[in-house]
Amino acid sequence: METHANKHILIVDDDMELASLVAEFLQTNGFSTQIETNGRKAAQRIIEEQPLLVVLDIMLPDLDGLSVCRYVRYGHPDVQGTYSGPIIMLTALDNDIDEVAGLETGADDYLAKPVRSRVLLARIRVLLRRDEHKHTQPSAPISTAVENNQSSLIKFDNLEIDTKYQTVKKHGHEIDLTTAEFELLALLASSPGVIRDREFISTHFSKLGYESTNRTIDLRVSRIRKKLGDDDTPSTRIRTVHGKGYLFVGDR
Repeated sequence: METHANKHILIVDDDMELASLVAEFLQTNGFSTQIETNGRKAAQRIIEEQPLLVVLDIMLPDLDGLSVCRYVRYGHPDVQGTYSGPIIMLTALDNDIDEVAGLETGADDYLAKPVRSRVLLARIRVLLRRDEHKHTQPSAPISTAVENNQSSLIKFDNLEIDTKYQTVKKHGHEIDLTTAEFELLALLASSPGVIRDREFISTHFSKLGYESTNRTIDLRVSRIRKKLGDDDTPSTRIRTVHGKGYLFVGDR
């Protein structure tokens, strides 16, 4: 069983019963946990304690989760310092706009309540693996020998997608995608030249525990294009096939 006793996961939720259940589940899977129920106190604790990862609810007393995330990511006069570790936002609101707002404040991932414990655990492991990889990987491009032995790599022209560490590089420079954005890019890139309709994409994301609507899918595609520098019309990498769905263009 994995252990992360050196640092804790901070669970920020004013529903103490739910927070305790999540904490207990994570503890049985090798994680140390702490709970905070107040938004303003949470912001200060995140800065002071620098936890391994933060699970952050949106609806909180004194300071909502979106503000907490913004404060600890970008700084605020009331909160000295910042936090660069992974943040997973939780919300009971069934609104894809909340996902966009959460990600724009600096969250790494987003889950709608009720959250399935196994899904949350999987997301936590992915984010911690990705975070560790970011802090340990060499600054130089990966060698050809390593590339040839790394089956998790998907490569097209100047684009490199690593499904193990959930990282994306373009021209050797890492592109910062959220977990959901990475999952969508990897899904499309794994079948270049194949049109994936929104129903197929939505089913895929539902299995991963995401609430997925046509609007959410379109927003994620738009954000991926922008981050890849491929948001011209028409896009050269992720093409919209009107009335059908999206198609990833491979090597040209």
